[in-house]
Amino acid sequence: MSTTDATNRLRRWLAPLGSDLPPLFLVGGAVRDLLFGRPCKDLDLICTRPEALARRLGRIHQAAVVPFLKKVDASCHRVVSRADPDDFLDLSPIAGGSVEADLSRRDFTINAMALPVLSGGGLGPVVDPLGGRRDLASRIIRACGPNAFRNDPVRILRAARIAAQLGFAVEPATLDLARRGAAALATVAVERCVKELFDLLAQPASAPYIRSLDELGALEAVLPEIRPLKGCGQNAFHHLDVWGHCLAALDHLEAMLADPAPHLGAAAGAVLDLLAAQGRLPVLKLACLLHDLGKPASRQEAVEDKRVHFYGHEKLGAALAEALARRLKLSARDRERLVLLVARHMQAADWSKPGVRPGTLMKWSRRLGDDMVPLILLCMADTLAKRGPAADLDEGLRRLKWGRESLEAYFDTVVPALSVQPLITGDDLLALGLAPGPVVGEILARVTAARDAGRIATRQEALEMARRSINALPEKTD
Repeated sequence: MSTTDATNRLRRWLAPLGSDLPPLFLVGGAVRDLLFGRPCKDLDLICTRPEALARRLGRIHQAAVVPFLKKVDASCHRVVSRADPDDFLDLSPIAGGSVEADLSRRDFTINAMALPVLSGGGLGPVVDPLGGRRDLASRIIRACGPNAFRNDPVRILRAARIAAQLGFAVEPATLDLARRGAAALATVAVERCVKELFDLLAQPASAPYIRSLDELGALEAVLPEIRPLKGCGQNAFHHLDVWGHCLAALDHLEAMLADPAPHLGAAAGAVLDLLAAQGRLPVLKLACLLHDLGKPASRQEAVEDKRVHFYGHEKLGAALAEALARRLKLSARDRERLVLLVARHMQAADWSKPGVRPGTLMKWSRRLGDDMVPLILLCMADTLAKRGPAADLDEGLRRLKWGRESLEAYFDTVVPALSVQPLITGDDLLALGLAPGPVVGEILARVTAARDAGRIATRQEALEMARRSINALPEKTD
C-alpha cells in the first residue's frame, strides 16, 4: 500500500477513538518502505497495552482479534476485518520502556525508525535514533548494534533477503558481525531459516547474495549438505568444482529469466507466469544449487586414463535431496518438486539428443505436467554452466536451442493437447471384452501415445488399435 493507503487505513481503524488514543507508533518495514517510496505490506504498531487496544478496536469494528508471535520474543495481537482478511493492524508492546529503546533492539537501522500515530490516524515526524534515514538514502544495511545477530541469527539471512529486495549493500562491519555469528544459524528453528532463504531465492537477482551468504558461512550452516561439493573436482567437461558449477547454474538461470526472449523465445511470458505461481521459482533455484548433490559420493577416477566419472549421481542426489527436504520441513509439494528436478536433470539432457522421437516430450509431459518447464530450464542452466576444455560448444548450443523450442512447443501444442478428451476410455475396452486389470491402463497409454505421435486421430482408429492390442494378448489357460 502507498502512504495514502496506509494513512487511510489507520484513519479508518483509529478515527473512532478520537482523542482517546494511547501513545502509538508505526514501526519496522512499513516505515522503511513508506520513506523509500515503496508499497508497504503490513502496518506494525507498538503501544504500551496492545492487547487492550486490539480488543477495543475489535469491539468497535466487530473485527477478529488474533494473538500470535510476530517475532521470536514478542507477542502480537492482530485486528482483522471480517469483511476483508487483508485489512488488518498488528499491535505489539513497546519493548524496553520507550520507543527509542524498542528501536535499538531491532535488526537493522533502516528498520529501526518509527512514525508517531496522531489522533485520527495521521502520522507525525520520524523517530530515528540510529540514523536509519541516512542509511536508507545511502542504500546500506547496517546492524542496530553488536548483538543484533547474537540475539537472532536468522537476521543474517534477512540482511541478504532485504538487500536483494531493495538492491542495497550490507556494510562491512555488519558483514563481519554476520561472519562471526553464522554458525549459530544451525541452532535455530529450521522453518525460520527456510522462509528467509525462500524469500531470498524468490528475488530476481538472488545469486550474488547467495554467494555472500556462502562466503560468510551462513549458507553452509543452513545447508550443511553442500559442504562435500566444495573442492570436489570434476572431469574435463567442467571448468569449476561441483559447488562452483552449481553456483554458476544459478547465475545462468537468473540471467536467462532476466532477459528471457533470447533463451525462451515465444514461451518467455508463459514461463515467467508459471514460475511465479505456487512458489515454483525458489524450488527451481534451490535445485540449481543442489542438482549435483550426489556427485561427491559417486565420484570415480578410472585407473587406465584417470578420467573422472559420476555414474548414477542423479539417483544418489535425489535420495540426498529427499533427506535434505525432510530436514528442512519443506511442504510435500516443494519436496516432491525438488527431488524430481535433482533426479531427472540428466534425463532432460538425454531428450535433447538427435534422434529422440517427437512423441517423447508429449509422453513425459503427460507424466510430469508443468514440472517439465523447470526441468528444461534446469537443463539449460546446467548446460550454460559447463565450460570445461572437453565441453562441446556445438552440443551446448544445440541443447539450448532444443530447450527453447521445447518450451515453445510445451505451451503451444502440449498444454492444449493435455486438455483434450481421450478418444476412448476404460469402459470402451471393457465393452470390447477386455477383463478389468492393469492391462486396461497399458492399452489406453498405448492409444494415447499413438495419438500424440500422430499415428491415429479418430475414435474409430483408437478402437481399432485397442481391438488389435486385445487380440494380441496371450490367452489364459486354466
